[in-house]
Amino acid sequence: MNSLHIEYDPRVINFRQLLEVFWSSHDSRQVFSQGPDVGNQYRVKIGCSEQREREQAKSRGRIVTTQIQQLENFYPAEPEHQKFELKRNLFLVQVIGNLVEEELEKSRLAAKLNGYASELCPSRIQTRIDGKLNEIIRKWCPILRQV
Repeated sequence: MNSLHIEYDPRVINFRQLLEVFWSSHDSRQVFSQGPDVGNQYRVKIGCSEQREREQAKSRGRIVTTQIQQLENFYPAEPEHQKFELKRNLFLVQVIGNLVEEELEKSRLAAKLNGYASELCPSRIQTRIDGKLNEIIRKWCPILRQV
């Protein structure tokens, strides 16, 4: 099972806005799957720390099979599952400097690059990363310019 723990600053983004991002990329009607992944281990759950958050998460006008419940404990995924897509892209791993596992897990840049490698980041971030990577290739990898 994959999990994502989000800590946010409500002065920057509120819980309702986080939910809108989630609901826009999630089919809440699928019971035992998300996309091509099928099985009970792929059920989506939202764990909220406060009653108010649980009520906001439930306040959708259509059928929702996504479980919304009190967050009890959060257990991070095993190291081999942390930043999985990023680790599969050796060029990106080298760009950020081959961080040790603990640094990789906590790095915001690594999180963004993992989303980029998964093709799941917002288009504005995708464009910014594309530009930065092209800049790196032009400066430091002249042989790749010909590829």
